[in-house]
Amino acid sequence: MNKEELQQRFLSFFGEGSGEVHCYFAPGRVNVIGEHQDYNGGHVFPAALKVGIYGAIRLREDSKVRLHSDNMEKTVVVDVNEPFQYNIEHDWANYPLGVIQFLKDKGHKVPGMDIYYNGNLPAGAGLSSSACMLDLTGYMLLSELGLTPIDRTELAKMAMHVEYHFVGVKVGIMDMYAIAHGKEGHGVLLDCTHMERKLVPLNWHGHTLVIMNTNKQRGLVDSKFNERKGECDAALEIIRKHKDISGLALATLDDLESISDDVLMRRARHVISENLRVLDFMKALEAADLTGIAHCLNESHRSLQVDFEVTGKELDTIVDLARSQEGCIASRMTGAGFGGCAIALVKDEHIEAFMRAIPEEYEKQIGVTPSLYIADIGDGVYSL
Repeated sequence: MNKEELQQRFLSFFGEGSGEVHCYFAPGRVNVIGEHQDYNGGHVFPAALKVGIYGAIRLREDSKVRLHSDNMEKTVVVDVNEPFQYNIEHDWANYPLGVIQFLKDKGHKVPGMDIYYNGNLPAGAGLSSSACMLDLTGYMLLSELGLTPIDRTELAKMAMHVEYHFVGVKVGIMDMYAIAHGKEGHGVLLDCTHMERKLVPLNWHGHTLVIMNTNKQRGLVDSKFNERKGECDAALEIIRKHKDISGLALATLDDLESISDDVLMRRARHVISENLRVLDFMKALEAADLTGIAHCLNESHRSLQVDFEVTGKELDTIVDLARSQEGCIASRMTGAGFGGCAIALVKDEHIEAFMRAIPEEYEKQIGVTPSLYIADIGDGVYSL
């Protein structure tokens, strides 16, 4: 969607007004490897996508806030001077309202506004639609309020704070960070303990990364995401009795001997081994070692399936189907799990056949048609 079309859609819904309509875009993200690492202090390797959410905003002279999304049923109207807190009746609008409240809490004078959202990113698919909306809204408001230049790391931290404290999902910073710092054609290697990043060119050497949406919807708040976070915290506390570490990913596999509870041990084993896999994956990527790349991706899914238990029938089915196709060298779930998306690395000459076969076979087994996309890697949040 271009700027002119977005402005026209805004005006068609909200009508004419005295202020200018400014337009922005934030991408979704795909996590190549490094699952459930960010809140455990490990390494992650996400990349921003060229699909995401568009936003158009116009400041008002009164205190009314009107929020509309073409992708959601509910339009929300509130008064900016009211103190906002999470309200189930506000549904998706809790995310932008949380950003507004964050800025108010920081002492900024926030006026009324109209915001129009339009996305081509499937919600609840594990491509970070919530983090996308948070980064987008934060970037729009900071720009409109003149709070520039925008520190993209601080933008990501603000978005994480809102989802963690306002919405109530105990997320890490990976999604917000990738959406803020993404660069076309690159992945973002992030050390979540030291907040150090490195942009790494994505070259699949004759292969294409495919995103496969199982079309099983899941909401993080209602899933077992917070439960997994609690289990990781419990495992960390056990290890901390003999080792001073800040995050579970910083432990070693030898430290697992101190955890007698089988469930907590397996949760910790995933976190520790996944962090090591990310580092092995980066070495393989740099060396153009496709066998090493494939091994890391496939082992990541096995660990998420057996030790972290966040895959489920739909994700396991689509991953198994992908691996059975000619030309597919690796597949794994991506995102938090419990439904959502998986990725597959497929030889270029087999892409067309792969994109035809997976929907047909998956629908036979699950009864739902999945959605497949080529993972086009784009830039972080920006103004149009």
